[in-house]
Amino acid sequence: MKTFIIATIILLFGCNLFAQENIVIGGYQDQEIKTIFKKEKRDGFYGAFSAGYSPIDHKDGLTFGARGCWIMDHFFSFGVGGTGFINELDEIGLGFYSGSSNNVTSLAGGYGGVILEPILLPLKPVHLSFPILIGAGAAGAFKNYDYFSTYYVDDFFWVVEPQAELEINFTRWLRFAVYAGYRYTSELNISDISKDALRGYSVGATIKMGKF
Repeated sequence: MKTFIIATIILLFGCNLFAQENIVIGGYQDQEIKTIFKKEKRDGFYGAFSAGYSPIDHKDGLTFGARGCWIMDHFFSFGVGGTGFINELDEIGLGFYSGSSNNVTSLAGGYGGVILEPILLPLKPVHLSFPILIGAGAAGAFKNYDYFSTYYVDDFFWVVEPQAELEINFTRWLRFAVYAGYRYTSELNISDISKDALRGYSVGATIKMGKF
């Protein structure tokens, strides 16, 4: 009889514990089982536009880029993107005829590919992200900006470009970032252009808009 009473007390005590909404163990409130793969993820997306500076063939150059990415649970994004470039800024004349000679060889082109982007502390107002572009591109040389639209492709190349971005969350749908990166490409085979013309650092700014 004593054994039966003790067993009944233990059973009632155990049921009372399981009936509680939260269980407190060691001073901590365990409300949810932590798992590696979460069933409910908060995904998002964004589109971005960037502008920057980069030395191209040992001359000052401009870069313009765009990308679209899907964000997985705040901490990682992937998508596609591309960048256009042009060098010899002194010869551009800020969009007007510069009166320069035709003896200077300039380089222009673009590249694009897949983007993988780990994001560090994305919920903080200021945080870091590390996008890397892997893809291919084309470039061409010309000697007169007045006929820039008629230049043709002289060579193709593959490219790997890792970057580090310092991001600021202005709103839930708008972010601003400054970036620095390094562009590594295969060698170019273009007359009057160095083989490593596109290899080098780049710095600039990016605006991101989307659902973060």
